[in-house]
Amino acid sequence: MPTFLSATNLADLTGTSLATAQKWGESGVYPYRRNENGKEGFYMEELTDIEPVRMMLHTNWDEEFHVAPLRDYTSVELFAGAGGLALGMHLAGFRHVLLNEVDSMACKTLRRNHPEWNVLEGDIHQIDFTPLRGKVDFLSGGFPCQAFSYAGKKGGLNDTRGTLFFELARAVKEIQPKVFMGENVKGLLSHDEGRTLDIIRNAIKELGYTLVEPRVLKAIMYQVPQKRERLIIIAIRNDIYKRGIRFKWPDPYHRVMTLRDAFFSGALFEKDVPQSEGQLYPPKKARVMAMIPEGGDWRDLPTKEQKEYMGGSFYLGGGKTGMARRLSMDEPSLTLTCAPAQKQTERCHPTETRPLTIREYARIQTFPDDWAFEGNLADQYKQIGNAVPVNLAFAIGRSLIRLFNDIDAQNPEESQYLEANKVASAMLPPSLYEIDMFDMHEKYPKDVNIINNPLIRRRNNSKQQLDDSRNVLICLVPDKYIIPYTNQNAKVYFTGKKFPSTVKLNKLYYFMPYIKGKGIRDLYHIEVARIGTKHEFVEEAAENDFRLVFEIKFARQLFDDYKPVKLKIWHIFTDTNLRAVLTL
Repeated sequence: MPTFLSATNLADLTGTSLATAQKWGESGVYPYRRNENGKEGFYMEELTDIEPVRMMLHTNWDEEFHVAPLRDYTSVELFAGAGGLALGMHLAGFRHVLLNEVDSMACKTLRRNHPEWNVLEGDIHQIDFTPLRGKVDFLSGGFPCQAFSYAGKKGGLNDTRGTLFFELARAVKEIQPKVFMGENVKGLLSHDEGRTLDIIRNAIKELGYTLVEPRVLKAIMYQVPQKRERLIIIAIRNDIYKRGIRFKWPDPYHRVMTLRDAFFSGALFEKDVPQSEGQLYPPKKARVMAMIPEGGDWRDLPTKEQKEYMGGSFYLGGGKTGMARRLSMDEPSLTLTCAPAQKQTERCHPTETRPLTIREYARIQTFPDDWAFEGNLADQYKQIGNAVPVNLAFAIGRSLIRLFNDIDAQNPEESQYLEANKVASAMLPPSLYEIDMFDMHEKYPKDVNIINNPLIRRRNNSKQQLDDSRNVLICLVPDKYIIPYTNQNAKVYFTGKKFPSTVKLNKLYYFMPYIKGKGIRDLYHIEVARIGTKHEFVEEAAENDFRLVFEIKFARQLFDDYKPVKLKIWHIFTDTNLRAVLTL
Protein backbone atom coordinates (compact mmCIF):
# COMPACT_ATOMS: atom_id res chain seq x y z
CA MET A 1 0.00 0.00 0.00
CA PRO A 2 1.52 3.39 -0.96
CA THR A 3 2.46 5.81 1.81
CA PHE A 4 0.40 9.01 1.87
CA LEU A 5 2.08 12.36 2.45
CA SER A 6 0.13 15.57 2.95
CA ALA A 7 1.15 18.78 1.19
CA THR A 8 2.00 20.24 4.60
CA ASN A 9 4.36 17.38 5.39
CA LEU A 10 5.98 17.57 1.95
CA ALA A 11 6.60 21.27 2.54
CA ASP A 12 8.18 20.51 5.91
CA LEU A 13 10.39 17.75 4.52
CA THR A 14 11.64 19.92 1.65
CA GLY A 15 11.86 23.21 3.54
CA THR A 16 9.45 24.93 1.15
CA SER A 17 6.16 26.72 1.79
CA LEU A 18 2.79 24.99 1.86
CA ALA A 19 1.74 27.09 -1.12
CA THR A 20 4.70 25.76 -3.12
CA ALA A 21 3.93 22.14 -2.26
CA GLN A 22 0.27 22.63 -3.20
CA LYS A 23 1.31 24.26 -6.47
CA TRP A 24 3.42 21.20 -7.30
CA GLY A 25 0.29 19.11 -7.05
CA GLU A 26 -2.08 21.49 -8.79
CA SER A 27 0.31 22.07 -11.70
CA GLY A 28 1.08 18.38 -12.13
CA VAL A 29 4.75 18.56 -11.17
CA TYR A 30 3.90 15.66 -8.85
CA PRO A 31 0.64 13.66 -8.97
CA TYR A 32 -1.94 15.04 -6.54
CA ARG A 33 -3.89 12.18 -4.96
CA ARG A 34 -6.72 11.64 -2.50
CA ASN A 35 -6.27 9.14 0.32
CA GLU A 36 -8.94 6.89 1.80
CA ASN A 37 -10.17 9.80 3.95
CA GLY A 38 -10.61 12.08 0.94
CA LYS A 39 -7.64 14.32 1.80
CA GLU A 40 -5.46 15.67 -0.97
CA GLY A 41 -1.76 15.00 -0.98
CA PHE A 42 0.91 12.82 -2.51
CA TYR A 43 2.12 9.25 -2.45
CA MET A 44 5.75 9.03 -1.37
CA GLU A 45 6.50 6.35 -3.97
CA GLU A 46 5.79 8.95 -6.69
CA LEU A 47 8.23 11.50 -5.22
CA THR A 48 11.48 9.57 -5.62
CA ASP A 49 13.39 12.55 -7.06
CA ILE A 50 12.91 14.48 -3.79
CA GLU A 51 15.90 13.61 -1.60
CA PRO A 52 14.24 13.52 1.88
CA VAL A 53 11.43 11.35 0.53
CA ARG A 54 13.87 9.08 -1.29
CA MET A 55 15.84 8.68 1.94
CA MET A 56 12.68 7.61 3.78
CA LEU A 57 11.69 5.15 1.06
CA HIS A 58 15.13 3.51 0.96
CA THR A 59 15.94 3.71 4.64
CA ASN A 60 18.00 1.31 6.75
CA TRP A 61 16.03 2.30 9.87
CA ASP A 62 15.15 -1.29 10.77
CA GLU A 63 18.76 -2.41 10.37
CA GLU A 64 20.03 0.51 12.44
CA PHE A 65 17.45 -0.19 15.14
CA HIS A 66 19.39 -3.38 15.87
CA VAL A 67 22.68 -1.55 16.51
CA ALA A 68 23.89 -2.50 19.99
CA PRO A 69 27.03 -1.57 21.94
CA LEU A 70 29.99 -3.93 22.02
CA ARG A 71 30.47 -2.81 25.61
CA ASP A 72 29.25 -0.15 28.02
CA TYR A 73 30.19 3.25 26.62
CA THR A 74 30.39 5.86 29.37
CA SER A 75 29.00 9.35 28.89
CA VAL A 76 28.60 12.74 30.51
CA GLU A 77 25.67 14.99 29.68
CA LEU A 78 25.58 18.73 30.32
CA PHE A 79 22.47 20.94 30.38
CA ALA A 80 20.48 17.73 30.80
CA GLY A 81 17.06 19.31 31.40
CA ALA A 82 14.26 16.79 31.91
CA GLY A 83 16.17 14.02 30.14
CA GLY A 84 15.00 13.81 26.52
CA LEU A 85 18.54 13.60 25.16
CA ALA A 86 19.78 11.59 28.15
CA LEU A 87 17.01 9.00 27.80
CA GLY A 88 17.54 8.62 24.06
CA MET A 89 21.26 8.07 24.56
CA HIS A 90 20.57 5.65 27.43
CA LEU A 91 18.21 3.62 25.22
CA ALA A 92 20.88 3.50 22.53
CA GLY A 93 23.34 1.97 25.02
CA PHE A 94 25.31 4.76 26.70
CA ARG A 95 25.87 4.59 30.46
CA HIS A 96 25.73 8.02 32.04
CA VAL A 97 28.35 8.61 34.72
CA LEU A 98 27.34 12.23 35.28
CA LEU A 99 24.48 14.55 34.29
CA ASN A 100 24.58 18.25 35.10
CA GLU A 101 21.56 20.56 35.23
CA VAL A 102 20.96 23.83 37.05
CA ASP A 103 17.14 23.69 37.19
CA SER A 104 16.10 22.00 40.46
CA MET A 105 12.78 20.63 39.18
CA ALA A 106 14.43 19.11 36.11
CA CYS A 107 16.99 17.47 38.43
CA LYS A 108 14.15 16.01 40.50
CA THR A 109 12.65 14.65 37.29
CA LEU A 110 15.92 12.97 36.32
CA ARG A 111 16.40 11.44 39.78
CA ARG A 112 12.80 10.24 39.99
CA ASN A 113 12.96 8.36 36.69
CA HIS A 114 16.52 7.06 37.01
CA PRO A 115 17.63 7.02 40.66
CA GLU A 116 20.88 5.33 39.63
CA TRP A 117 21.95 8.30 37.50
CA ASN A 118 24.55 10.59 39.05
CA VAL A 119 22.73 13.92 38.74
CA LEU A 120 24.89 16.88 39.73
CA GLU A 121 22.64 19.87 40.36
CA GLY A 122 24.19 23.31 40.08
CA ASP A 123 25.95 25.92 38.00
CA ILE A 124 28.24 24.36 35.39
CA HIS A 125 30.75 27.16 35.95
CA GLN A 126 31.52 25.67 39.38
CA ILE A 127 32.20 22.11 38.22
CA ASP A 128 35.71 20.67 37.89
CA PHE A 129 35.67 17.94 35.24
CA THR A 130 39.35 16.99 35.48
CA PRO A 131 38.75 13.89 37.70
CA LEU A 132 36.95 12.35 34.69
CA ARG A 133 39.84 12.87 32.29
CA GLY A 134 40.43 9.78 30.16
CA LYS A 135 37.57 7.90 31.85
CA VAL A 136 34.62 8.94 29.66
CA ASP A 137 33.94 7.90 26.08
CA PHE A 138 31.32 10.47 25.10
CA LEU A 139 30.18 13.92 26.16
CA SER A 140 26.99 15.65 25.03
CA GLY A 141 24.91 18.68 25.82
CA GLY A 142 22.27 21.00 24.45
CA PHE A 143 24.01 24.23 25.34
CA PRO A 144 21.70 27.27 25.62
CA CYS A 145 22.29 29.69 22.77
CA GLN A 146 23.56 32.86 24.38
CA ALA A 147 24.81 35.83 22.40
CA PHE A 148 28.39 35.48 21.19
CA SER A 149 30.91 38.29 21.37
CA TYR A 150 32.92 39.07 18.28
CA ALA A 151 35.53 41.23 19.96
CA GLY A 152 38.23 38.65 19.33
CA LYS A 153 40.00 38.41 16.02
CA LYS A 154 40.75 34.70 15.83
CA GLY A 155 37.19 33.47 16.19
CA GLY A 156 38.33 30.56 18.31
CA LEU A 157 37.89 29.23 21.84
CA ASN A 158 38.68 32.54 23.52
CA ASP A 159 35.85 34.23 21.63
CA THR A 160 33.32 31.87 23.22
CA ARG A 161 34.03 33.12 26.74
CA GLY A 162 30.91 34.28 28.50
CA THR A 163 28.74 31.76 26.64
CA LEU A 164 27.62 28.34 27.80
CA PHE A 165 29.26 26.79 24.74
CA PHE A 166 32.55 27.76 26.38
CA GLU A 167 31.60 25.65 29.41
CA LEU A 168 30.87 22.67 27.16
CA ALA A 169 34.23 23.25 25.48
CA ARG A 170 35.94 23.48 28.87
CA ALA A 171 34.40 20.13 29.85
CA VAL A 172 35.70 18.62 26.60
CA LYS A 173 39.17 20.01 27.26
CA GLU A 174 39.23 18.63 30.82
CA ILE A 175 37.67 15.21 30.10
CA GLN A 176 39.10 14.52 26.61
CA PRO A 177 36.27 12.21 25.47
CA LYS A 178 36.68 10.33 22.22
CA VAL A 179 33.62 12.04 20.74
CA PHE A 180 31.43 14.91 21.82
CA MET A 181 28.12 16.29 20.62
CA GLY A 182 26.32 19.61 20.99
CA GLU A 183 22.77 20.32 19.93
CA ASN A 184 21.02 23.63 19.43
CA VAL A 185 18.32 25.46 17.54
CA LYS A 186 18.37 25.51 13.76
CA GLY A 187 18.95 29.27 13.81
CA LEU A 188 22.48 28.85 15.13
CA LEU A 189 23.50 27.62 11.67
CA SER A 190 22.86 31.04 10.12
CA HIS A 191 23.21 33.28 13.18
CA ASP A 192 25.12 36.46 12.37
CA GLU A 193 25.53 35.31 8.77
CA GLY A 194 27.33 32.15 9.88
CA ARG A 195 30.01 33.87 11.96
CA THR A 196 28.78 32.30 15.21
CA LEU A 197 29.17 28.80 13.80
CA ASP A 198 32.59 29.72 12.43
CA ILE A 199 33.69 30.64 15.97
CA ILE A 200 32.44 27.27 17.20
CA ARG A 201 34.25 25.49 14.35
CA ASN A 202 37.53 27.17 15.25
CA ALA A 203 37.05 26.46 18.95
CA ILE A 204 36.56 22.76 18.18
CA LYS A 205 39.73 22.80 16.08
CA GLU A 206 41.67 24.33 18.98
CA LEU A 207 40.40 21.58 21.28
CA GLY A 208 42.02 18.94 19.05
CA TYR A 209 38.85 17.56 17.47
CA THR A 210 37.63 17.18 13.89
CA LEU A 211 34.14 18.51 13.29
CA VAL A 212 31.66 16.37 11.38
CA GLU A 213 29.85 18.78 9.06
CA PRO A 214 26.92 19.99 11.22
CA ARG A 215 23.45 18.98 10.13
CA VAL A 216 19.92 20.14 10.90
CA LEU A 217 17.82 17.05 11.63
CA LYS A 218 14.06 17.24 11.17
CA ALA A 219 12.36 15.33 13.98
CA ILE A 220 9.49 14.26 11.69
CA MET A 221 12.00 12.07 9.83
CA TYR A 222 12.93 10.14 12.98
CA GLN A 223 9.63 8.76 14.30
CA VAL A 224 8.68 11.95 16.14
CA PRO A 225 5.18 13.42 15.60
CA GLN A 226 6.43 17.00 15.76
CA LYS A 227 7.85 19.57 13.34
CA ARG A 228 10.93 20.24 15.41
CA GLU A 229 14.37 20.88 13.94
CA ARG A 230 17.66 20.67 15.83
CA LEU A 231 21.20 21.50 14.77
CA ILE A 232 23.51 18.62 15.68
CA ILE A 233 27.25 19.23 16.11
CA ILE A 234 29.48 16.13 16.43
CA ALA A 235 33.26 16.14 16.75
CA ILE A 236 35.76 13.25 16.85
CA ARG A 237 39.11 13.48 18.61
CA ASN A 238 41.85 14.01 16.05
CA ASP A 239 43.90 10.92 16.94
CA ILE A 240 40.84 8.75 16.29
CA TYR A 241 39.71 10.60 13.17
CA LYS A 242 43.17 10.17 11.62
CA ARG A 243 42.72 6.40 11.77
CA GLY A 244 39.90 6.67 9.23
CA ILE A 245 37.00 6.42 11.69
CA ARG A 246 33.93 8.23 10.32
CA PHE A 247 30.47 9.05 11.61
CA LYS A 248 27.37 8.13 9.59
CA TRP A 249 24.19 10.08 10.22
CA PRO A 250 21.11 8.02 11.12
CA ASP A 251 18.74 6.90 8.39
CA PRO A 252 15.18 8.25 8.72
CA TYR A 253 12.00 6.38 9.58
CA HIS A 254 9.93 5.31 6.58
CA ARG A 255 6.97 7.64 7.17
CA VAL A 256 5.89 10.80 8.98
CA MET A 257 4.22 10.26 12.37
CA THR A 258 1.13 12.30 13.29
CA LEU A 259 -0.80 13.28 16.40
CA ARG A 260 -3.01 10.25 15.78
CA ASP A 261 0.11 8.11 16.24
CA ALA A 262 0.95 10.06 19.40
CA PHE A 263 -2.47 9.90 21.06
CA PHE A 264 -3.64 6.39 20.14
CA SER A 265 -2.16 2.90 20.27
CA GLY A 266 -0.11 1.94 17.26
CA ALA A 267 3.45 2.18 15.98
CA LEU A 268 4.58 4.65 18.67
CA PHE A 269 2.72 3.60 21.81
CA GLU A 270 1.05 0.42 22.95
CA LYS A 271 -1.92 2.18 24.56
CA ASP A 272 -3.98 5.34 24.06
CA VAL A 273 -2.64 8.44 25.79
CA PRO A 274 -3.47 8.34 29.51
CA GLN A 275 -5.47 11.02 31.28
CA SER A 276 -3.41 13.77 32.92
CA GLU A 277 -3.46 17.34 34.10
CA GLY A 278 -3.41 20.27 31.73
CA GLN A 279 -4.07 23.96 31.45
CA LEU A 280 -7.55 25.26 30.62
CA TYR A 281 -8.67 28.25 28.59
CA PRO A 282 -10.59 31.03 30.32
CA PRO A 283 -14.23 31.20 29.10
CA LYS A 284 -13.64 34.13 26.71
CA LYS A 285 -10.74 32.43 25.00
CA ALA A 286 -12.50 29.05 24.93
CA ARG A 287 -15.40 30.68 23.03
CA VAL A 288 -13.01 31.96 20.35
CA MET A 289 -11.01 28.73 20.09
CA ALA A 290 -14.20 26.72 19.67
CA MET A 291 -14.73 28.51 16.33
CA ILE A 292 -11.38 27.34 14.92
CA PRO A 293 -11.57 24.20 12.73
CA GLU A 294 -9.05 21.38 13.01
CA GLY A 295 -5.76 22.54 11.55
CA GLY A 296 -6.96 26.17 11.42
CA ASP A 297 -5.95 29.44 13.04
CA TRP A 298 -7.18 33.03 13.61
CA ARG A 299 -7.77 33.53 9.89
CA ASP A 300 -10.70 31.10 10.11
CA LEU A 301 -12.56 33.41 12.50
CA PRO A 302 -15.20 35.91 11.35
CA THR A 303 -13.59 39.30 10.66
CA LYS A 304 -15.15 40.87 13.74
CA GLU A 305 -13.77 38.09 15.94
CA GLN A 306 -10.36 38.35 14.26
CA LYS A 307 -10.05 42.05 15.09
CA GLU A 308 -11.22 41.58 18.67
CA TYR A 309 -8.96 38.58 19.37
CA MET A 310 -5.87 39.85 17.55
CA GLY A 311 -6.02 43.45 18.71
CA GLY A 312 -3.19 45.52 17.22
CA SER A 313 -1.59 42.42 15.70
CA PHE A 314 -4.46 42.25 13.20
CA TYR A 315 -3.03 45.21 11.30
CA LEU A 316 0.58 44.01 11.28
CA GLY A 317 2.19 42.10 8.44
CA GLY A 318 2.99 38.39 8.42
CA GLY A 319 0.79 35.35 8.70
CA LYS A 320 0.88 35.12 12.52
CA THR A 321 -0.23 31.50 12.07
CA GLY A 322 0.70 30.57 15.65
CA MET A 323 -2.17 32.63 17.01
CA ALA A 324 -5.44 30.84 17.80
CA ARG A 325 -3.87 27.72 16.28
CA ARG A 326 -5.64 24.36 16.48
CA LEU A 327 -3.55 21.33 15.62
CA SER A 328 -4.57 18.59 13.19
CA MET A 329 -4.90 14.95 14.21
CA ASP A 330 -3.50 13.70 10.89
CA GLU A 331 -0.48 16.00 10.90
CA PRO A 332 2.54 16.23 13.21
CA SER A 333 2.37 18.84 15.94
CA LEU A 334 3.95 22.21 15.52
CA THR A 335 7.14 22.60 17.55
CA LEU A 336 6.16 22.53 21.21
CA THR A 337 6.88 25.60 23.30
CA CYS A 338 7.26 25.95 27.06
CA ALA A 339 3.55 26.76 27.45
CA PRO A 340 0.70 25.43 25.25
CA ALA A 341 -1.70 28.35 25.74
CA GLN A 342 0.43 31.40 24.95
CA LYS A 343 -1.37 33.68 22.51
CA GLN A 344 1.50 33.82 20.02
CA THR A 345 2.11 30.06 19.98
CA GLU A 346 -1.21 28.29 20.57
CA ARG A 347 -1.19 24.49 20.70
CA CYS A 348 -4.91 23.66 20.94
CA HIS A 349 -6.00 20.02 20.92
CA PRO A 350 -7.19 18.93 17.44
CA THR A 351 -10.72 17.90 18.40
CA GLU A 352 -11.27 19.32 21.89
CA THR A 353 -11.24 23.00 22.84
CA ARG A 354 -8.39 22.97 25.35
CA PRO A 355 -4.60 23.13 25.43
CA LEU A 356 -2.65 19.89 25.24
CA THR A 357 -2.25 18.01 28.52
CA ILE A 358 1.05 17.04 30.14
CA ARG A 359 0.96 13.48 28.84
CA GLU A 360 -0.04 14.63 25.35
CA TYR A 361 2.86 17.07 25.42
CA ALA A 362 5.18 14.30 26.58
CA ARG A 363 4.03 11.89 23.87
CA ILE A 364 4.64 14.46 21.15
CA GLN A 365 8.22 14.58 22.48
CA THR A 366 8.14 10.72 22.49
CA PHE A 367 8.70 10.40 26.23
CA PRO A 368 7.34 7.06 27.52
CA ASP A 369 4.17 7.23 29.61
CA ASP A 370 6.02 6.15 32.75
CA TRP A 371 8.42 9.12 32.53
CA ALA A 372 7.16 11.41 35.30
CA PHE A 373 7.84 15.16 35.52
CA GLU A 374 8.31 17.02 38.80
CA GLY A 375 6.97 20.46 39.74
CA ASN A 376 3.78 22.36 39.04
CA LEU A 377 2.07 22.49 35.63
CA ALA A 378 4.22 25.37 34.41
CA ASP A 379 7.40 23.54 35.47
CA GLN A 380 6.32 20.38 33.67
CA TYR A 381 5.32 22.11 30.43
CA LYS A 382 8.63 23.99 30.47
CA GLN A 383 10.68 20.81 30.97
CA ILE A 384 8.88 18.97 28.17
CA GLY A 385 8.89 21.91 25.77
CA ASN A 386 12.65 22.41 26.16
CA ALA A 387 13.54 18.74 25.69
CA VAL A 388 15.12 16.98 22.73
CA PRO A 389 12.58 14.45 21.38
CA VAL A 390 13.52 11.06 22.80
CA ASN A 391 13.19 9.18 19.50
CA LEU A 392 15.38 11.72 17.71
CA ALA A 393 18.03 11.34 20.42
CA PHE A 394 17.66 7.55 20.26
CA ALA A 395 18.30 7.55 16.48
CA ILE A 396 21.38 9.77 16.84
CA GLY A 397 22.51 7.63 19.76
CA ARG A 398 22.40 4.44 17.71
CA SER A 399 24.58 6.07 15.06
CA LEU A 400 27.02 7.14 17.77
CA ILE A 401 27.06 3.61 19.22
CA ARG A 402 27.93 2.33 15.76
CA LEU A 403 30.76 4.87 15.65
CA PHE A 404 32.09 3.71 19.04
CA ASN A 405 31.83 0.08 17.95
CA ASP A 406 34.03 0.97 14.97
CA ILE A 407 36.50 2.73 17.26
CA ASP A 408 36.70 -0.25 19.62
CA ALA A 409 36.91 -2.80 16.81
CA GLN A 410 39.91 -0.97 15.37
CA ASN A 411 41.69 -0.37 18.69
CA PRO A 412 40.35 -2.75 21.34
CA GLU A 413 43.39 -2.21 23.55
CA GLU A 414 42.35 1.44 23.98
CA SER A 415 38.69 0.77 24.70
CA GLN A 416 38.90 1.13 28.52
CA TYR A 417 36.86 -2.08 28.55
CA LEU A 418 38.12 -3.42 31.86
CA GLU A 419 37.90 -0.12 33.68
CA ALA A 420 34.39 0.57 32.36
CA ASN A 421 33.10 -2.84 33.37
CA LYS A 422 34.32 -2.52 36.94
CA VAL A 423 31.55 0.01 37.42
CA ALA A 424 29.15 -1.36 34.84
CA SER A 425 29.00 -4.98 36.01
CA ALA A 426 25.86 -4.42 38.05
CA MET A 427 24.06 -2.93 35.04
CA LEU A 428 25.32 -5.03 32.16
CA PRO A 429 26.67 -8.53 32.78
CA PRO A 430 30.15 -8.93 31.29
CA SER A 431 28.93 -12.08 29.51
CA LEU A 432 26.52 -10.02 27.37
CA TYR A 433 28.17 -9.36 24.03
CA GLU A 434 27.18 -9.81 20.44
CA ILE A 435 27.74 -13.12 18.68
CA ASP A 436 30.12 -12.90 15.74
CA MET A 437 28.09 -14.30 12.82
CA PHE A 438 31.21 -15.05 10.78
CA ASP A 439 32.54 -17.24 13.60
CA MET A 440 29.14 -18.89 13.88
CA HIS A 441 29.17 -19.60 10.15
CA GLU A 442 32.50 -21.42 10.47
CA LYS A 443 31.21 -23.44 13.42
CA TYR A 444 27.77 -24.10 11.94
CA PRO A 445 27.89 -24.08 8.12
CA LYS A 446 24.61 -24.19 6.23
CA ASP A 447 24.32 -27.96 6.45
CA VAL A 448 24.80 -27.98 10.24
CA ASN A 449 21.85 -26.85 12.36
CA ILE A 450 22.20 -25.23 15.77
CA ILE A 451 18.70 -26.43 16.64
CA ASN A 452 16.88 -29.27 14.95
CA ASN A 453 13.51 -30.32 16.36
CA PRO A 454 12.26 -33.08 14.02
CA LEU A 455 9.37 -33.93 16.37
CA ILE A 456 7.88 -30.50 15.77
CA ARG A 457 7.90 -31.10 12.03
CA ARG A 458 5.96 -34.34 12.41
CA ARG A 459 3.39 -33.26 14.99
CA ASN A 460 0.13 -31.42 14.54
CA ASN A 461 1.08 -28.35 16.53
CA SER A 462 -2.47 -27.15 17.11
CA LYS A 463 -3.14 -30.32 19.15
CA GLN A 464 0.24 -30.60 20.79
CA GLN A 465 0.24 -29.92 24.53
CA LEU A 466 2.29 -26.93 25.55
CA ASP A 467 5.35 -27.47 27.70
CA ASP A 468 5.58 -24.36 29.88
CA SER A 469 9.07 -25.27 31.12
CA ARG A 470 10.55 -24.79 27.66
CA ASN A 471 12.48 -21.67 26.66
CA VAL A 472 10.85 -19.11 24.40
CA LEU A 473 12.64 -16.35 22.52
CA ILE A 474 10.67 -13.12 22.03
CA CYS A 475 11.98 -11.07 19.09
CA LEU A 476 11.13 -7.65 17.72
CA VAL A 477 9.81 -7.85 14.14
CA PRO A 478 10.86 -4.91 11.91
CA ASP A 479 7.90 -3.06 10.40
CA LYS A 480 8.83 -3.96 6.82
CA TYR A 481 8.53 -7.72 7.52
CA ILE A 482 5.46 -7.63 9.76
CA ILE A 483 2.62 -8.90 7.53
CA PRO A 484 3.26 -12.71 7.74
CA TYR A 485 3.43 -12.44 11.53
CA THR A 486 0.17 -10.52 11.88
CA ASN A 487 -1.43 -13.09 9.55
CA GLN A 488 -0.02 -15.96 11.66
CA ASN A 489 1.61 -17.64 8.67
CA ALA A 490 5.27 -16.67 9.09
CA LYS A 491 7.72 -19.41 8.16
CA VAL A 492 11.05 -17.83 9.01
CA TYR A 493 12.63 -15.14 11.19
CA PHE A 494 16.13 -13.85 10.55
CA THR A 495 17.92 -11.74 13.13
CA GLY A 496 19.90 -8.58 12.60
CA LYS A 497 23.67 -8.73 12.29
CA LYS A 498 23.92 -8.67 16.06
CA PHE A 499 22.64 -11.35 18.41
CA PRO A 500 23.22 -11.49 22.18
CA SER A 501 25.51 -14.15 23.58
CA THR A 502 23.31 -14.65 26.66
CA VAL A 503 20.55 -16.39 24.69
CA LYS A 504 20.83 -20.14 25.28
CA LEU A 505 20.41 -21.29 21.69
CA ASN A 506 20.52 -24.99 22.51
CA LYS A 507 17.55 -24.62 24.87
CA LEU A 508 15.23 -22.67 22.59
CA TYR A 509 11.98 -24.37 21.67
CA TYR A 510 9.36 -21.65 21.20
CA PHE A 511 9.38 -18.33 19.37
CA MET A 512 7.09 -15.32 19.83
CA PRO A 513 7.12 -12.30 17.49
CA TYR A 514 6.98 -8.90 19.20
CA ILE A 515 4.93 -6.40 17.20
CA LYS A 516 6.03 -2.83 17.94
CA GLY A 517 3.29 -0.76 19.53
CA LYS A 518 1.30 -3.89 20.43
CA GLY A 519 3.31 -6.62 22.13
CA ILE A 520 3.09 -10.43 21.87
CA ARG A 521 0.19 -12.74 21.01
CA ASP A 522 1.20 -15.72 18.87
CA LEU A 523 3.32 -18.75 19.69
CA TYR A 524 5.49 -20.55 17.15
CA HIS A 525 7.66 -23.65 17.38
CA ILE A 526 11.28 -23.38 16.31
CA GLU A 527 11.87 -26.25 13.89
CA VAL A 528 15.44 -25.31 12.96
CA ALA A 529 17.92 -22.66 13.96
CA ARG A 530 20.82 -22.21 11.58
CA ILE A 531 23.24 -19.69 10.13
CA GLY A 532 22.04 -18.23 6.84
CA THR A 533 22.33 -14.96 4.96
CA LYS A 534 20.01 -12.04 4.51
CA HIS A 535 20.45 -12.59 0.76
CA GLU A 536 18.20 -15.66 1.09
CA PHE A 537 15.28 -13.37 1.91
CA VAL A 538 16.29 -9.98 0.48
CA GLU A 539 17.75 -10.32 -3.00
CA GLU A 540 19.69 -7.05 -2.96
CA ALA A 541 21.49 -7.98 0.28
CA ALA A 542 25.09 -9.19 0.16
CA GLU A 543 25.63 -12.94 -0.15
CA ASN A 544 27.98 -12.98 2.85
CA ASP A 545 25.64 -10.98 5.13
CA PHE A 546 25.35 -13.75 7.72
CA ARG A 547 22.36 -13.90 10.05
CA LEU A 548 20.85 -16.30 12.55
CA VAL A 549 17.79 -17.88 10.93
CA PHE A 550 14.87 -19.52 12.74
CA GLU A 551 12.60 -21.74 10.67
CA ILE A 552 9.32 -21.51 12.57
CA LYS A 553 5.86 -23.04 12.51
CA PHE A 554 2.72 -21.44 13.93
CA ALA A 555 1.52 -23.30 17.03
CA ARG A 556 -1.36 -21.28 18.45
CA GLN A 557 -2.60 -17.86 19.50
CA LEU A 558 -1.82 -17.57 23.21
CA PHE A 559 -3.82 -14.42 23.99
CA ASP A 560 -7.06 -12.94 22.69
CA ASP A 561 -5.25 -9.69 22.01
CA TYR A 562 -1.67 -8.49 22.05
CA LYS A 563 -0.07 -8.16 25.48
CA PRO A 564 2.61 -5.51 26.06
CA VAL A 565 5.96 -6.73 27.38
CA LYS A 566 9.35 -5.09 27.82
CA LEU A 567 12.14 -6.40 25.64
CA LYS A 568 15.04 -6.92 28.02
CA ILE A 569 18.10 -7.34 25.78
CA TRP A 570 19.03 -4.29 23.68
CA HIS A 571 15.26 -3.54 23.42
CA ILE A 572 15.10 -6.29 20.78
CA PHE A 573 15.02 -9.69 22.53
CA THR A 574 13.74 -11.44 25.64
CA ASP A 575 14.87 -14.98 26.45
CA THR A 576 12.52 -16.54 28.99
CA ASN A 577 10.35 -19.61 29.48
CA LEU A 578 6.76 -20.21 28.47
CA ARG A 579 5.60 -20.33 32.09
CA ALA A 580 6.61 -16.69 32.56
CA VAL A 581 4.80 -15.70 29.36
CA LEU A 582 1.57 -17.48 30.34
CA THR A 583 1.42 -15.57 33.63
CA LEU A 584 1.37 -12.15 31.93
